[in-house]
Amino acid sequence: MIALLLAAAAAFTPLKGDFDHDGRPDTARIVHAGDRYVLRVIRGADPRKPATVWDLGRSKPPYPFVAAARAGRFQTACSKGLGRDATPCPRSWVTVKAGDLTFGNAETTEAVALWNGRRFDVEWLSD
Repeated sequence: MIALLLAAAAAFTPLKGDFDHDGRPDTARIVHAGDRYVLRVIRGADPRKPATVWDLGRSKPPYPFVAAARAGRFQTACSKGLGRDATPCPRSWVTVKAGDLTFGNAETTEAVALWNGRRFDVEWLSD
């Protein structure tokens, strides 16, 4: 129980890294914005324009996590048949660089935020 409480508290702690791989430090953090919780990234290259990467909803999420990803090639959730059947699956696999931003709810969902040069594209790996 104590470990779960510590994990939940750590989720709201800022995570520093270079999520857009431009050599400048970035910060990711779950924040309360208006009536919602969101994952925001403040890029070192443009600190005045925070990017909202994930909208967690109105209630405080139970066990969210935010971390630096390990490198590898991963199958996306939609290619595993997860998600909506009516939604096309644009990517079956994604290549993740070490240090990309990963997030989700512990032991249930995981996504990665991949910088495309203009914004973060989110790809769900599990649903």
